[in-house]
Amino acid sequence: MITSKHFTEKEFQKCTPSCSLQDMDQGFINQLDELRKEAGIPLVLSSAYRSPAWEKSKGRSGDGDHPQKKGVDIRCNTSANRYKILKAAYKLGIRRIGIAKTYIHIGSGDNLPDDVAWMY
Repeated sequence: MITSKHFTEKEFQKCTPSCSLQDMDQGFINQLDELRKEAGIPLVLSSAYRSPAWEKSKGRSGDGDHPQKKGVDIRCNTSANRYKILKAAYKLGIRRIGIAKTYIHIGSGDNLPDDVAWMY
């Protein structure tokens, strides 16, 4: 059973597409819990697990962080919160970070490039 110190099942059900905490990788959830603690702010998820079929229906490869159960998008609408999340992510050694206007992607998928940050 996948468990989290800071995230509830309901939070994953609110993601797009809806998913479950049980769809995620425990090691990644542990990393996400540490990120929440280090950032010192609530982390609101907008996306977490996405099936390979869902990803392919959107024109994606289906083998990124989300289908591997090791990726989330965290809502972020202020520069101060963006800074806190990024600072914590770098401090914790998170090696796959995507930055968009309204969210930050955190990932640790297998067989994907590490030590990368990108803009959407």
